[in-house]
Amino acid sequence: MEAIARLRKLPISARKVSLLATLIRGKRAAISLVVLQNRQQPCAVQLRKLLLSAISNWEAINATLLEDADVVITKITVDGAGMLKRIRPASKGIAHRIRKRSSHVTIAVDSIVHTAATALQKKSPLHVVDTVDQRTLDK
Repeated sequence: MEAIARLRKLPISARKVSLLATLIRGKRAAISLVVLQNRQQPCAVQLRKLLLSAISNWEAINATLLEDADVVITKITVDGAGMLKRIRPASKGIAHRIRKRSSHVTIAVDSIVHTAATALQKKSPLHVVDTVDQRTLDK
């Protein structure tokens, strides 16, 4: 069963966090932990803590340890959150606005066996239509 962990109002912009999120999306949890531990970005520490929380949630739901099963990151989303707006003085009495952006991060993890079984059950009708359209275009 899928386990989810959320990190809200992370004071780092969504653009910076999503660069790291693409590195670990779809990979095994153990490999992702090593990747995040060796990155120098400040958000790597926060993403690693969030991934550990998601793994802990998965272990609590399934009553299985991480070492006994292969856990993969099924979904990771990074969304923009609220902004702190500040004003910085500029020349000639002008004020420039500083936008301090923050983000929300959601990580979902699941075992490889369960993920493959649900993928087979959810055969999309759009996928079948796409293959039919491709065949008609080839003729």
